[in-house]
Amino acid sequence: MENKYPEYIMKKLRQRRGLEEDDVKEDQDINTLSPSEAFDEVCNWEGLINYGSTIKGWINDIYGVRI
Repeated sequence: MENKYPEYIMKKLRQRRGLEEDDVKEDQDINTLSPSEAFDEVCNWEGLINYGSTIKGWINDIYGVRI
């Protein structure tokens, strides 16, 4: 099965769930995350706690790209 997100993102999403970066047992569930949910989870994992919507707003305002 091919994952919805690139492997480097999957590794972060796995670790966010307390898994090893190469533990694929929750990949099926991770693949159900919307892009917005995945972005928020990656931001939180990287220490940008609750900044997902703020960063998406900046991208929209600066680049005119709605995500």
